[in-house]
Amino acid sequence: MKRSKRNFLIALSLSVVIIIVILGATDFRKSISYLLNAKPLWIALIFGLSICSWFFEALTLKVFAVMRSLSVPLTYLFKITVIGTFFNGITPFSSGGQPAQIVIMQRRNISVGESTAMLVSRFLIYQSVITVLGVMAIFGAYPVVSGKISNLAVLSIFGFLINSAVLFFLVLFSLSPGFTAKTISVIVKILGWLRIVKNVDLAIEKSLKELGFFHSSMSELMKRPLVLILASLATFAQLICQISIPYFVALSMGIEMNYFEITAVQLILFLVVSLIPTPGASGVSEGGYLLFFRPFFGESIGAALLVWRFFSYYVNIIFGGLATAHEIGFKSKLRS
Repeated sequence: MKRSKRNFLIALSLSVVIIIVILGATDFRKSISYLLNAKPLWIALIFGLSICSWFFEALTLKVFAVMRSLSVPLTYLFKITVIGTFFNGITPFSSGGQPAQIVIMQRRNISVGESTAMLVSRFLIYQSVITVLGVMAIFGAYPVVSGKISNLAVLSIFGFLINSAVLFFLVLFSLSPGFTAKTISVIVKILGWLRIVKNVDLAIEKSLKELGFFHSSMSELMKRPLVLILASLATFAQLICQISIPYFVALSMGIEMNYFEITAVQLILFLVVSLIPTPGASGVSEGGYLLFFRPFFGESIGAALLVWRFFSYYVNIIFGGLATAHEIGFKSKLRS
């Protein structure tokens, strides 16, 4: 809990400092003017996109739950999704979401193996879809927007290679039981040497048992093309909601833009900052937004950054924190 609070404060501090610096480097009065004159209808639609993004991620989990014959309500998976966005936003590399979701689902009597299979399957689909979309963005939008953004080629290729590497190792980890078993054994032994794990043999035994269950789940997934298609479509819809936010931010400020150009740039920004080690990619996300979108927004970039960051990050923290508190409180009531 102390570590979560520390990570949250780090993320919040970095975001606030970077935003203040950006606002100070731009015309502060004009930024406030753009914010005050933003059209409420488009702002409401942006919030709706955030909600739809959570819904489609929950729908992806529901597809995998049905595949595994688990009767988990979509409403509960929606709640789990929102909780995951909260922990992803306050942990380095966005690494805390899945472990938190697994622990919380376990409190609702969903086994670690079942929840892990669902979440890792969802992550595999997510990485596949975002990598494919990244290729389309790089080759489709680069000739159009390269003149507006310096060093776009280097940044976009860097982001693409990182995400492709993650996808490659994830597939290898999922489909190669021998390699994975050896890797887990080495990691557990290192943790034992560091005295983080007390009983190394027991830890390895438990890990390999869960790993066997996980690999059987992945093998089953590969034999279900319909499940893969449905999960991919839901993930595609989730990503479209996320990368469309800058376009509607522009509309809220009365700025006309090309939808495909600006969403392609947002997707490339996703690829670049997705594996930044700071909690919630704070600092780099704001700086990247300024670099990528200033040629599009001009003097309204400060206001656009505030609106985009609020709905792409702080909304996750607010609603995810509330959902986490509610789930912990609900379980406490059951125990009492």
